[in-house]
Amino acid sequence: MKIIDRYLAKFFISYFVSAVAVFTSLFLLVDVLQRSLANGLTTSLITYCLLQLPFVISQLVPIACLVATMFTLTTLAKNSELIAIHACGIGLERLSVIILFLAALIGIGNFFVSDYLVPPALKKAEYIYNVEVKHNKTFQLFRADKIWYRAKNAIYNIDYFNSDNKSIQGISIYLFDDDFKLIEHISAGQALYDGSHWTLFQGNATTFLDEFPISHKFQSKIAEYITEKPEDLKEIANLKVLSFQELREFIQKNKEAGFDTTRHEVNLHAKIAYAIACILMAFLGVPFSTKSQRSGGLALSFGIGLAIAFSYWMCLNAGLSFGYKKTIPPIFSAWIANILFFILGIYFVKYQQRMKKRWQF
Repeated sequence: MKIIDRYLAKFFISYFVSAVAVFTSLFLLVDVLQRSLANGLTTSLITYCLLQLPFVISQLVPIACLVATMFTLTTLAKNSELIAIHACGIGLERLSVIILFLAALIGIGNFFVSDYLVPPALKKAEYIYNVEVKHNKTFQLFRADKIWYRAKNAIYNIDYFNSDNKSIQGISIYLFDDDFKLIEHISAGQALYDGSHWTLFQGNATTFLDEFPISHKFQSKIAEYITEKPEDLKEIANLKVLSFQELREFIQKNKEAGFDTTRHEVNLHAKIAYAIACILMAFLGVPFSTKSQRSGGLALSFGIGLAIAFSYWMCLNAGLSFGYKKTIPPIFSAWIANILFFILGIYFVKYQQRMKKRWQF
């Protein structure tokens, strides 16, 4: 690596680390303050917030790449160092290659951090928040495709929970008396929530008497003993605790079973698309940083960076929403923001090339 490459990399990495630190600190400050007002500031709450850090940082990395790119080029320009570099025959395109290379490495690293470090950290964080902070002693968190939930006198085993239409596919219910003796077992192929109670369909109920068990089949049955609402189950069936491979296997398994996996397919493609966003944000930062070099320096670069990041988030969330609603295919919904902003970046690069005076440092 040339001296100039190392010099540029030092600037970029220092600004990147600073951006991640600042954004993460702001998030932690707001999150701890809000949750402490509702639940009180405890060691468990602080532990919960710290376990959220891997997920928070992974979400902030693309924005940090954008800010680092703009701050790096703007700082070099204000110190007249870009003029000296340009005099050596090294243009902005050559410098951009180094920045994009660093952003690519960060994006790859962020993908693996999100895949291997974030899921177990989130799983532990959710458990601490629900059990130690909110004091929900019955809370259990397992893989989203196999949920066990223990209530006061019952244990539920759920094969698949769909939070969109408030339905359950495959459920077994074990009812106990106060001495924890099994008194009834109910299994059903499907359960639907109508706003007030759950109804079981196509099932079998076995009552355990002192003499011998009695079983009977049913077409539909109101399950008054299920007091949990879909919102309660949604907290348990948290797909964020699944890695990329686990989510892909989850989708394949449920597709074979005939379940709707559209939402999960969107989330799967979004994992890859968001990793590429690091390179995309750095690419967008180059033409916009040249625009702010003379007119406003770091302050303008920061403002433009936030505007780009906010616009990207809006576009990304809009695309995901369309995918969830099946308006557009899952893969396109996850990539539409990247495609649009890549086209935007190409446009501004071409625009800067046409306006040669803008490229003079």
